[in-house]
Amino acid sequence: MRSLKPSLPHDILRIIFEHAALDDRRTALRVNAAARVELILYSIVNLHRETTCRAFLRTIETSRTKSRAFFATNVKSLCISYDVYNDRTARIITACRGVTSLTFWVIPTTWHTSSTTRLSHHEIDAALDPLRPKKLSVLLHGVFGFPHPRFHLSFFQKITHLSVVNKWEDWTTWRGFELLQCLTHLSLDLRVGSRFIDERTAYAIANTLHTILARCPKLRVCILLLIFDSAPSYTATAVVDTLVCQAGSNTPDARLVFMHDSEPFLDREAHSIREARIWKMAEQTVAIQSSGGGFWKFENPSRSYGFLVHA
Repeated sequence: MRSLKPSLPHDILRIIFEHAALDDRRTALRVNAAARVELILYSIVNLHRETTCRAFLRTIETSRTKSRAFFATNVKSLCISYDVYNDRTARIITACRGVTSLTFWVIPTTWHTSSTTRLSHHEIDAALDPLRPKKLSVLLHGVFGFPHPRFHLSFFQKITHLSVVNKWEDWTTWRGFELLQCLTHLSLDLRVGSRFIDERTAYAIANTLHTILARCPKLRVCILLLIFDSAPSYTATAVVDTLVCQAGSNTPDARLVFMHDSEPFLDREAHSIREARIWKMAEQTVAIQSSGGGFWKFENPSRSYGFLVHA
């Protein structure tokens, strides 16, 4: 059988196949015969809306053609990014326990005051606990402890690629990145906005980067992703100047890559092609910086700290 490469988004294809199967038994048999199509459709699951969540959970719990083992085995990439903490989210995570790539962008806006949401929060923690993802793109708010993540938990132990989309005010207070035993690639979002970065902010960021780079010897790439930044070169220079002073070195660690993302609303899921491209660009930049050749000067012609890469 020739390799099938759907041109439509997986979610749309899944809807087409399922509706066709429901409408006609003969069509259903044909669809079931194309097992490879189902494997493609269900290998990546994107849940961006509560309605999509409900529909997918209904498929998991009522499907006559797919057992629970099917979802546990075949869903490899799961993206959950809607603003709801509830038992449905926990049930989906539990059913997709074989995921290796997880995107979890959920902001529990009401869990501080709602006893129902607090209960769901603990249910989601329990559902996530058995997972062992390798790639994780996450907005950490209340997951595995609030406000600081507990990186010693088993959930984090196989992660190689970690993208943190929290604001810098969050991740500069976190400790324990060195507990991520398999971590080789780390990306941290930095939103600056229209104002220039101030000295206090630069110090907090540089201090955290210095600690991470010093305590994580297995880390090969550390990206500071500059988003919503009107002066990324200025930001990079300010952080590097502070970092160099703290480290007592003429140049910062070659593993550190400054990357400007002018289109932050494009795909950033852990499994996305764009995310893979960002990691690849960062790896190439680290290789050049490690060799000491071709350094790009941020602002001052007398400095040659490293590249400012554009995502």
